[in-house]
Amino acid sequence: MIRWSVVMMVVCGLVPPACAADWTYNMAFTQWAGSNDADRYYTNTPEAAEERAAAIAAGGYGAVILSGYHFRLNWLSRDDDVREIVRMIVDACHRHGLKVIEHIDLTIGYYDSYPIAWEHPDWLMVHAGDMLTRHRIFCFNNPEFQRFYLDYVERWQRETGLDAWQMDEISWLNRGYCGCRWCRAKWEAEKGRPYPAVEVPSFFDVGMADPDYREWMQFRGKSIEDFYRIVGDALRAINPDVKLFDYTTALQSSPGSWGRTAPYEVQVSSVDTIGTELNQVPFQSYPYVAGLLAQRRALGEFAETPAWAKFDITGPSAYFCWAFGRTLGHSIWWSLAPDNENPRPQDLLEWPWQMDDATARVAADVGLLLPGSTRDLSSDGDYFDAEFQGWMQALLLEPFAARPIIEAELTQTGALDGYRLIVLPNTTAISAEQKATLMAWVEAGGHLLLTYEAGTLDHDGSPSADPLLTEAGVTLLDEPVEASALPAQWPDAPIRSVRAEEGTRVVESIPGADAPLLTVRPVGEGEVWYFAARAGKLALEPSQLPGQYARGGSYTPPLFPGATEALQTITAEALGEQPHFAVEGVEQQGLLAWIYRAERDGRPARAIHLLNCTGRELEAGDTIAFDADNPPPTPPLPELTLRLPGDVAEAIFATPEREGARLLAVTAGEGASEVTVPAEAFDTYGVIWTYE
Repeated sequence: MIRWSVVMMVVCGLVPPACAADWTYNMAFTQWAGSNDADRYYTNTPEAAEERAAAIAAGGYGAVILSGYHFRLNWLSRDDDVREIVRMIVDACHRHGLKVIEHIDLTIGYYDSYPIAWEHPDWLMVHAGDMLTRHRIFCFNNPEFQRFYLDYVERWQRETGLDAWQMDEISWLNRGYCGCRWCRAKWEAEKGRPYPAVEVPSFFDVGMADPDYREWMQFRGKSIEDFYRIVGDALRAINPDVKLFDYTTALQSSPGSWGRTAPYEVQVSSVDTIGTELNQVPFQSYPYVAGLLAQRRALGEFAETPAWAKFDITGPSAYFCWAFGRTLGHSIWWSLAPDNENPRPQDLLEWPWQMDDATARVAADVGLLLPGSTRDLSSDGDYFDAEFQGWMQALLLEPFAARPIIEAELTQTGALDGYRLIVLPNTTAISAEQKATLMAWVEAGGHLLLTYEAGTLDHDGSPSADPLLTEAGVTLLDEPVEASALPAQWPDAPIRSVRAEEGTRVVESIPGADAPLLTVRPVGEGEVWYFAARAGKLALEPSQLPGQYARGGSYTPPLFPGATEALQTITAEALGEQPHFAVEGVEQQGLLAWIYRAERDGRPARAIHLLNCTGRELEAGDTIAFDADNPPPTPPLPELTLRLPGDVAEAIFATPEREGARLLAVTAGEGASEVTVPAEAFDTYGVIWTYE
């Protein structure tokens, strides 16, 4: 019998595959020197560049990123000097086997760059609401600005020999831009009809609910993609191996990802790496950051594109940041001096038990569908984003072997193989083709969990004539659940009133309302589950920012902490008796565990990453401090029992905290295995390699 008292309290197209030799996988790149607002004269002689390159290479790094004079339009008068310095740096780095990434912003005009804006006012972005208001960011749909941009980067590429570019602010100012004549002309050329009447206020007021508005936002995303391709083609004509980096701090599940840029599933097709420039303290904000990077990792796997993350790393926190990146399958942009001694970067970056990110794939039992078609229907974060994030965090914290499923994966043959449960957290927009794919998977033995109004709309957001939700054997009713029928401690979660049809078993009802809350219906060899509440937002822990940042400073817990356990309970019930990944032994939350299918020494294996976050103890309102002076606390762990589907013949445990590796005890049988990790086998991080 599951703990339903807990539940009732709560709801109470893309780039081609990259080869493993691609240097952007398992990257270790660090600052050359200075920050974005620094100058470029810190290594302005061949001798200084040589000394710096030698130190970075000795630290185990494989690449450097060059910052300084970041908003380049302010410093065009010094460009000849800076370009020559960069050429010296590239030459020195290449002698030491280092790749060089140029970090640049060439679209924003302000301060000393105003003269170029005054000279070219038609380059500026224009607000689409009045076709008049201009802003200091140049529009990359403008062919004259495109030519200016290309002339600049092509000259740099020819004269410096750079290996990669991190090009910032290839983006729109906000959702109101751009309405310049070039954007209108591009729209009309592609669509064959006039630009939308975006000067009408209702165009913005209705927002995502308007199909014309969604099409306009998608057009803006395509324009970003087009510009990256234009620039990339120009640079690759000079150096076929040059790489384009891209970053965003927006979640793929967030409707706000359309505000300035475009969701990563749009941008990823025109760049070579995808990254996240984070400001969160990864230990204090580990549920949010883990959920964000889980989305990024899934997209990277789908697009065969490496992923990286930047943390505000200090000496004491360097080990934890590196381990966090390893656990979530990301390379790390280091912000440490190469001669840091605690720990030495080379001891981590050259650790022999690491996973090859190019060949590894998350070995998930549970998939959460992340569909742009649902996300883009509403600008309300509670509609889908909060639901998705809340479910993702809950499953990461148990931990389950969970992974976001990118919507386009539903059309890939065999992409759903291996999943035992797929969750649709209020995923409303499902096409007929997607429904057929999901139901074929269910009939073959899969378990599908629909929540709230999942599968009630077609792909374009219109009511479905054949909704996926009917496969759950429930009918949505118009009358609401009466609040008076709910317990006094009932959290604020919308609940749909439904009728269970014949053949559908009611697992749990809403107390006092005699209405189904959780149901299950057999379909073929599988099952379709339905959960009537939109409760993910109750379990969502928002981003935690340290007090030095204007947007943060004190800990904000989930709206209802018990929701996390409730979603975990529902997931376990929907999985049923199917063997799945689980970790037993840790009573409190805080052990992040992610499992991948990978190769080691030519042998197929599973790599299980274990990261100890159990030392975080925060209450609402507690100050979030930047971990500048102390590493995160890592209390001793008890003996852990890992349960895995399939037969495990051998399990090897390694940690950077101990020399060598050790064999672990394994018990296998009846299609599942147990692996025992002794108490206090590691403090912060360890990895288990299992072989069948």
